[in-house]
Amino acid sequence: MEIIFKPIGYVIEENVIEILPEYAKAILGLEKVSYLWVFYIFHLADEKLLVHPHGDVSKPLKGAFSTRAPSRPNRLGMTAVRLVKIEDRKLFVRGLDALPGSPVVDIKPYAEVFDLPYGSVLSKEEIKKRILNDELISDYIDLDVQLQPNGFDCTLRSIAKLKGAARIDFDNSERRLPEVEEIPFEDDWVFLPKGVYRAYLNEIVNLSRDLMAFGRPRSTLARAGVGLITAVWDAGYRGRSEVGLVVHNEEGVWLKRNARIMQLVFIKLTEETQPYNGVYQEENI
Repeated sequence: MEIIFKPIGYVIEENVIEILPEYAKAILGLEKVSYLWVFYIFHLADEKLLVHPHGDVSKPLKGAFSTRAPSRPNRLGMTAVRLVKIEDRKLFVRGLDALPGSPVVDIKPYAEVFDLPYGSVLSKEEIKKRILNDELISDYIDLDVQLQPNGFDCTLRSIAKLKGAARIDFDNSERRLPEVEEIPFEDDWVFLPKGVYRAYLNEIVNLSRDLMAFGRPRSTLARAGVGLITAVWDAGYRGRSEVGLVVHNEEGVWLKRNARIMQLVFIKLTEETQPYNGVYQEENI
């Protein structure tokens, strides 16, 4: 049986797809989607069964099905992209690995619950991609050092001690947080005796509506007899966060400015949710 692909649009320039007029109705609702699968034809590639990975002839030949090479039996390509905006029949995206002139044969929304079958925790590579492309985290010190296999290390900006009692109710109408007094660094170091403190982080976290995070103390902190009190970073939150820091060690602890104290672990939601809009949105920025 002969199968014929019909283009529904074309890549007209880098990261821009123009949908043909007869398929314009199919765009309806696409503006609510953040990530897309784009299926297209490698129109300039040859059809091959054996390829050199990345076109490097110094590497041994491999079967086309074991690579992402464009030279393959049906020259069918697919890329997950970020949808930036839609103007008339033009889709502006990020991350499209297709050359101008490539026929686009289908577009589907990226659905984490189906397209991410092995878990929803972001890996080091995915975190880095979102940092560079979407500013998931900014104001970091050294990206390569702070990236971890499945998280990101946040660093100490300043520290303060609590002064006074707090009041916590159900709907926050009577919420009162304790005053704080910043403890200055001396030669970039600060000594903290046993007690409870508020730690301020350097990094600005910028979560999309399909991403949340948990914060956990680094193991070095725990081994020193120090813990962190953290909550949930809700989807849609943006801010320079604060965490509680508890010194259990009877001898206290010395902390250096910019010390890595907490690892953020990012969780992809099954779909976009209502973004966080609480009082801590845009905090400390």
